[in-house]
Amino acid sequence: MKFRCLTWNTAKRLKYTSDQVHFIEEISPDIVALQEIIMSSDKKFKELLKNNYPYIVSSFDLVEDKSVLSKKRMFGEIIASKFPLEVQDPNNIDVPWKERVLSAKVILKNHKINFHTTHIPPGSQNGWIKIETLEGIYNHLVNTKESLNILCGDFNAPKDEDSSKGLITFAQRINKKGDLKTPLNFRKGDGNRWDEGERNIFLELDKCGMKDSFRSLYSYKISDFSWQFKRKDKILKRRFDHFFASNKFKVISAKYIHEQSKLSDHSPMIVEYEIFRI
Repeated sequence: MKFRCLTWNTAKRLKYTSDQVHFIEEISPDIVALQEIIMSSDKKFKELLKNNYPYIVSSFDLVEDKSVLSKKRMFGEIIASKFPLEVQDPNNIDVPWKERVLSAKVILKNHKINFHTTHIPPGSQNGWIKIETLEGIYNHLVNTKESLNILCGDFNAPKDEDSSKGLITFAQRINKKGDLKTPLNFRKGDGNRWDEGERNIFLELDKCGMKDSFRSLYSYKISDFSWQFKRKDKILKRRFDHFFASNKFKVISAKYIHEQSKLSDHSPMIVEYEIFRI
């Protein structure tokens, strides 16, 4: 059976919520994961999506103390699905800010898919919260590797991808000889731990029977991006938004959609899967 999934950081652009939903409806994926939802857009997204996506859950729904949802913790996630959902306990995954990871079982005919979406806090603003979140997600996936797992969202990583050097984490530096080095001390902590925290998600999930859906199709032969920003006179591009899936899924297609730049500073990613190894 084939199904299509979309992940999109909506960039808290409240005035574009209706246009964002219209864009989603035109593409018509079966499962939608949205990041950088804020409390004021949460209700609006649910109301607008419900006609085409009868099953919707927000990470805000699962936070008992809503007073924590401000400042650095103002962002949440939504999963909207054409298939039934079973919401999972946020305490199943050991992360500092529970609203930054949302998990649900998607009931797809005879299969139950563990579907996770996340918005990893950027390290430049939140320090080691980023790595603690990545570690919590990775450890959970290691412990559930026999299940059908899909993980998607905005990971604020990697720093770069190179056809010869491969993945470059934010802890790494390129010296004058062109070699990659990881400093012992990074952001008041262990540079190797930071490097490993990012690297585990992108490269070590293979040990859990999961792969980067984009790279499993294209390896490093094709480069793309999901977020871009201007630094001085340069436009820098990063592939921060990703899908990872169990090897029991065949990746039919995976692409970033760049034709909607006014709606968000992130490009949505859409992936089509087929369950073929059960």
